[in-house]
Amino acid sequence: MTSTFGWLALDPEHRRRMMEAVDQFRDQGTVDNLGLGGIRDAFSDTLFPGTSTLHTRLRYVLFIPWLLQDASHKASLAEMQSAFRENEFRLIDALKRGETAGGAEGVMGREAGRNLHRLPSAVYWGMLSRWQIFTPGFTTRSYFERELLRREEVATAPQADDPEARVHLTPTGLDERLPDPPRRLLTRADFTLRPHEAAYLSETITRTTAGSALAHLVVHRPATWTNADSTPDTIGHPAIRSELPVDLDTLVDRAERFALLAHGANLLYNLLLAEETRRTDRHGNDLTEDYRNRLSDWFAEAQERRPFYQDDRTQAAQMVAQRGRRLTPLTASFLATWADTVTAARTVADLIEPPSTGDLIRQRERQVKGSRARFAPGNQRALDGWSGASGTNRYSYRWSYVRRHLQDLYDARDVA
Repeated sequence: MTSTFGWLALDPEHRRRMMEAVDQFRDQGTVDNLGLGGIRDAFSDTLFPGTSTLHTRLRYVLFIPWLLQDASHKASLAEMQSAFRENEFRLIDALKRGETAGGAEGVMGREAGRNLHRLPSAVYWGMLSRWQIFTPGFTTRSYFERELLRREEVATAPQADDPEARVHLTPTGLDERLPDPPRRLLTRADFTLRPHEAAYLSETITRTTAGSALAHLVVHRPATWTNADSTPDTIGHPAIRSELPVDLDTLVDRAERFALLAHGANLLYNLLLAEETRRTDRHGNDLTEDYRNRLSDWFAEAQERRPFYQDDRTQAAQMVAQRGRRLTPLTASFLATWADTVTAARTVADLIEPPSTGDLIRQRERQVKGSRARFAPGNQRALDGWSGASGTNRYSYRWSYVRRHLQDLYDARDVA
């Protein structure tokens, strides 16, 4: 039996929170056929706290507070909320106008415009909270309510004899060190960070994510990473790992070995589907042969790497728990069995030929998807819906998005 949940969207803020919850269950770049996505996401959150595959450009974490500040000048809560929503749509147009000068790749809502359902504030709020640009637990409504409260505090404060005496105001939840917005932000904008903005973000990120790979890379730019064309292609690239502290290097190594292990399971899953459907690719090539070749290459790589031992699995489970999640016994059992099976195999045939290995993968998919599984009895429709590749990308832990954020920071420093 599969589980479902639903909710009533009582207001925009409630809807935003629930969509963030839904995002925890969504595949972000690599389909989670075998239920290993929770471990993948725990590695991603540990390496790069606050990030998401929904994030396009780093300057959005400044745009959103600036738009809130602008809207907070309205007279009432309802007017503030309406103005903020309008500001988000106006920002889309301002960024599109800024594209002609370059530096605006990654505009959310470029095509959808006012039909955009997930506005940047909903997408980036987790990052704003994790990096403490907004106090964790605060909402846009909380911010506006605090702004109204501060107005009242100023208006009712007793007059002091000392002209330099300050009224102690309730904090708004927004970091008071936030840089000032540029002039004409809603007329023309781009994603190019200014040096003082990059300095603020660098300090904020390193302070709130201390000990992470993200914090390390904000401060320690690899020597070979000179521009966007020389960006390391993975977090495990030697240019990065050679400069990591021992504890971070151990974490990255474990993440890379887990990605390799999961990749093999997903390739075998697709091989089993190819054998079941006898599907060919668009050029008429046999997909069964293709996946056998890919598994052969994968196995050769796996033989060169340290296995994913019990200690690695224990550390991974603890990492998941530290993020408020739980590694289920079924997931732990599947991971252990698959890892031990890979370690025991001496050839790729030893791994993929025994019926027990295929049974392990089929059973796991049924555990994860229930009646929706492609290998569920009688579910021919799901089997026919296989496109020829499902979840075959190796886990990258959001690296393609994180390196774009880092590049934005590095570019700003280069012109400082």
